[in-house]
Amino acid sequence: MEFIIRGNNFTFTQNKRVTTSSRTGREIYGRDDEIQLLIEFLKGPNVNDSISVAPIVGMGGIGKTTMAQFVFNNREIENHFDSKVWLCVSDHFDRFRITKEMIDIISPTVQCCSTTSLDSLERELQRHLIEKKFLLVLDDVWTDEWQQLLTPLESAQAQAIKIIMTCRDPTVLRSIDKGNQIILEGLCDQDYWSFFVNCAFAEKNLDNYSKELHNIGKCIMNKLKGSPLAAKTVGKLLGSSLTEKHWNDILESDLWKLENSAHDIMPALALSYYHLPQHLQQCFIFCSVFPKKHLYFMDDLVCMWIANGYIYESESSPKTMNDIGKMYCHELQAMCFFDADSSTWFRMHDLMHDLAQLVSHGEICIYKSGKDKMISKNARHLYAQGLVNLGLICKTNNLRTLVLESASDMSTFLNHEAFKRIRVLVVLDANMEEFPHVIFHLKHLQYLDLKETSIKSIPESLCKLYQLRVLKLLPPHTLPSLFHNLINLQSWGMSGYRLFDDERAPVFHVKKERGYMIAQLKNMTELTGTLSIAGLENIDNMKEAMKAKLKEKHHINNLRLYWKDKMDGCKHDIQEEVLEGLQPHPNLEELEIEGYMGSKTPSWLMTLTLQKLRELYLIKCINWACLPAALGLLPSLEKLHFYYMENITVECDDSVTEMFPSLQYLELYKTTISFKGKLISSSSLTTPGHYKLFPRLQYLNVTECDAVNGLNWPIYSALERLCIRNCPGLDDQLPGCLYGLSSLTTLDLTGTKIKTFPAEVMATLHALEQLCLADCNELLSLEGLQALPSLRKLFVSQCPQFGSWCLEEMTGLDEIAIVSCQDLESLPAWLHRPPLLDPPASANFLKLEHKLICKLLNSDSDFLLPICFSPLAMASGGQPPPPPKKSWSQIAASLTQTIDNSPLHNEQLLNKLKAATSNSLEWTTMQSIEADEISRMLYMASYSGKISPFESGVKSTLLHMWKHFGEILISDLPNGFLR
Repeated sequence: MEFIIRGNNFTFTQNKRVTTSSRTGREIYGRDDEIQLLIEFLKGPNVNDSISVAPIVGMGGIGKTTMAQFVFNNREIENHFDSKVWLCVSDHFDRFRITKEMIDIISPTVQCCSTTSLDSLERELQRHLIEKKFLLVLDDVWTDEWQQLLTPLESAQAQAIKIIMTCRDPTVLRSIDKGNQIILEGLCDQDYWSFFVNCAFAEKNLDNYSKELHNIGKCIMNKLKGSPLAAKTVGKLLGSSLTEKHWNDILESDLWKLENSAHDIMPALALSYYHLPQHLQQCFIFCSVFPKKHLYFMDDLVCMWIANGYIYESESSPKTMNDIGKMYCHELQAMCFFDADSSTWFRMHDLMHDLAQLVSHGEICIYKSGKDKMISKNARHLYAQGLVNLGLICKTNNLRTLVLESASDMSTFLNHEAFKRIRVLVVLDANMEEFPHVIFHLKHLQYLDLKETSIKSIPESLCKLYQLRVLKLLPPHTLPSLFHNLINLQSWGMSGYRLFDDERAPVFHVKKERGYMIAQLKNMTELTGTLSIAGLENIDNMKEAMKAKLKEKHHINNLRLYWKDKMDGCKHDIQEEVLEGLQPHPNLEELEIEGYMGSKTPSWLMTLTLQKLRELYLIKCINWACLPAALGLLPSLEKLHFYYMENITVECDDSVTEMFPSLQYLELYKTTISFKGKLISSSSLTTPGHYKLFPRLQYLNVTECDAVNGLNWPIYSALERLCIRNCPGLDDQLPGCLYGLSSLTTLDLTGTKIKTFPAEVMATLHALEQLCLADCNELLSLEGLQALPSLRKLFVSQCPQFGSWCLEEMTGLDEIAIVSCQDLESLPAWLHRPPLLDPPASANFLKLEHKLICKLLNSDSDFLLPICFSPLAMASGGQPPPPPKKSWSQIAASLTQTIDNSPLHNEQLLNKLKAATSNSLEWTTMQSIEADEISRMLYMASYSGKISPFESGVKSTLLHMWKHFGEILISDLPNGFLR
């Protein structure tokens, strides 16, 4: 089922982990033996105590992290452990941070963010690990301090703790047992050649190229030391031109002569760097101004590149500098200089960071307080970790970037001549509360990032920084009255945060006081991206609204306009004038209007002015009565959202054949709406004076709408997802309106009055894979669903009258869930014969809630639980469920029959069970009681949690039995019962 959530808050954390458990590649070459050893280690018993460690040791770029990621995400391992945690340690070991992150991952609901006590955190961690199997990965370890974590873990009373740690230097292992150590070396020639070819040729066929090219490639490969990182980087370089000349130039480069050792891959990485265009070389080098492990946000980095003059606009290209910068990021990523964490976040491998520092020739400096390292006279970009010693600053005017972790002495050193020409200033000091006046002397400043500080107000003097393009800080209490003087400002706000509603964007709050007038925006024509304007009820007329000059802001592609939904004396006609005066530039792509109390549509929405508009939100505009037909003629409109709209009519133009020709997504929430006009009744017909409404609609979501009139159901052959939730206005159209929706894959019906599913309608839903039925109080039967040829998932919840299944077998189903259907008395016979899959693969085939299980077991029906059964909700303490009335004899018969064919003899099995359960149950008389009584006790004990985990021999026996008769299930037992 799909849920749409708005208003989330996102936070940005400096120095996020450089590695995560997610793998970026699809395949691992040449590590099968090592991976198998690691999996066997993780699944095997602990030798001496509850903690076992498997170190993965190897040089940088050899694939340690990749192998750990692969094993961490292995399905066998996923099922074997109760909890898994992946942490990047790096060269700065922080026991407090690591312990807190472990708790955050194991139990996200625990609120421990305010504590400063390491002891409290460790006790909380121990509490969560009691009787658990826990896997911890410590990636990129540089010191032996990591072993401090072992002490609290050893006291955790866990069932088992397995640790994988990766490192370059084996001395960090110190006293750790080396028995499980895996030493990664370069890949062997055959595997390495396969990987190298994949990197260089990608999807191209190697056989289509000359033998000489093969030979040159093998010579180059031999220089790469078996390093996957070197193969990726050089392979991408070779792949840019699959010619013998290009490959020979690489092979004969003098850079190969620079290697310092047999394992040195820096020359290979440098080769790729020196073949980059100059503009990409500059951008790559700049990234090393931040320390290793830094997580880069693309938009921020691009703005810093622009401020440093690394990006230029072309008069012949419509692309902006921001567009070009993003293209640079993607090019560097494609050449393996960046590793993408997502579409907008990325990181650099440590060796790439070393390379950037190496080729910068002193332009990049990371200064650490307390060290006597001189700052090079060539330094252009400085990152200061701690206070800067002015005596160590050379006489230079070259500094262009300054990143400060401490601002306590900012005024002193920013007055130094070396800092006068900086263009990028980033302050990462949360103790900084006042805007430093010395900043106002930095006339060349273009990028100012103070979002990690505690500054809440902006002084007037900031407005003298006329070159400023980007300003990032916490939402200020006030804006200076001359804010509009920042004519080059493109964005302000907090990148990575959401300031208003659900978007990361500058927000301008209009008030009837100095510093908040809409005219503040008049000269800021360079504003870029998203602009939100709130408090529009405080504007008195159209003339005042026009002072914002939104029509001239051609870089704004997302505009959000907000009125309070309560009147507070603001007249409807004034709001109509104001909206008229806020006409955006034709480049606008997204528009949201919320709380508008006028009834008229602005003229700029009554024409085809907004040719590029792709998405429109109308929210709580309760007096807006009619939308013009021109809206349905916009050629680029793909998404349309109506929230809390009352009695709105969308006019249509009968002179055209298609209305909303590009619309793919329509969402209606608590809205009463009508689409007015003459509809075509078939997707294949063209009738004069009629039109097709939403001919390319793919997603339709209608929630809590009293009336929806005029939908053109017969032509929605492209519709893929349909959600109808609590909409009395559509009850009279169901289920007939579903007829012919041949592309529909997901159908969600909640709170509808549907009773049955006509087979003639279902048979036309050729692509339907998932059906969700909830709160359908009149639903009686699922008869007819057998006509759905592609159905894979079926969910039925809170349908009190549902009591009848379809008689014919639904052979294609992979998953069924039934919740709170009190009239259901039985399951169909065909549910007893699901595909005989291994339990882990089929554990989710059937999901029933606990009270329904009890009801079915105690009914007079011949109900038997199929092997793939898995309860949605089990008893959490208290009394076990009542035993069944009549099924135990059947269970006992099957148990007795299969026990003789099991790997263990009956007597051995009972002895094993006795040993496993200790004194929890009275086993002294077990030999004399019937097999059905054994089953009854097993069943009740499983709910009371009295049976401890079995050893492997008993486990294999029970797996064998349950796989072949299936009346009692593995998944019916508590967590860990068969581990």
